[in-house]
Amino acid sequence: MKWTLLKSATCLGAALILYYFKKRCGGPVCRCFSRLDNKIIVITGATSGIGLVVAQLLANRGASIIFTARNIDEGIVIQNYLRAATKNPKIYCKYLDLNDFASIHKFVLHVNQACSTVDLLINNAGVFFHPPSETVNKFDVTFQTNYLGHFLLTELLLPKLAASSRIIFLSSAAHFLAKSLDLKTVAAFDPEAVGSSARFQSYANSKLCLLLYSKNLARRCKERNINVYSVDPGSVETSIYRHFPFLRNPILKALQRPIRFIVVRTPFQGAQTVLHCAVSPHVSKETGLYYSDLVSKTPSDLSQDFELSTQLYDCSRRWTGLV
Repeated sequence: MKWTLLKSATCLGAALILYYFKKRCGGPVCRCFSRLDNKIIVITGATSGIGLVVAQLLANRGASIIFTARNIDEGIVIQNYLRAATKNPKIYCKYLDLNDFASIHKFVLHVNQACSTVDLLINNAGVFFHPPSETVNKFDVTFQTNYLGHFLLTELLLPKLAASSRIIFLSSAAHFLAKSLDLKTVAAFDPEAVGSSARFQSYANSKLCLLLYSKNLARRCKERNINVYSVDPGSVETSIYRHFPFLRNPILKALQRPIRFIVVRTPFQGAQTVLHCAVSPHVSKETGLYYSDLVSKTPSDLSQDFELSTQLYDCSRRWTGLV
């Protein structure tokens, strides 16, 4: 009897410890319950992961949601799911390929025709460890998906953004890995960049560029009272890891599963700081900052380089044909 009680107590203790560490690694939860009725929100890449959770949480608050998908059939399935789950019929999926500037222009034209204003833009879509590939616009896939496509989308949508609107970029602590940025080569497709180091560096560079752009954008939008936020959601269990070799191997993935269950966040947990920056009144006077776990954090020194951010902005305008 005592042995049975001891085993039960041990199992209960282990479960409580596991729950504690899982909850601690998962981060805090946004406790703001502001309604978003009559607000129009654009989200890229909301067919799965963090984007899907954010779309559902915001739709639950009454917002009109326009989310994008590269696979429109899959997107329509998600659209119908969200409408049923949230009892909100104002959810629309539209085709968008960030790796094609023509697709971005077409999507923005649709938004301009369909909406009087946009109140929130969430640049969520992204790739990680993508094999070296060239977009139709002759840029590296990782660079254009994570940064350049969102740059063009944001710049084209700026005239449509309402006063007091917000722009959110999904950032990453990986930007700390970028110790320098060569604007002559950062956007170029390199078919030889196949190693792990090169793929990590490509991802880090794209996230550094997002932070540099967010700083520049925040300065330019300050007079219009448009706030800009960069969010690091942490390591989140989503399809972004689909190209990562250590998780594509089923044996290696199985070996990692116990520790990943504890330390890697669920999409709901990863969505909390995005939600905080989207709805919290506490950040309504803040702009151009970098957030993690619901609070602003200090990004890398390089991401705060004013001259570099200006140079990147000028280059990005040339790359995307805005000049």
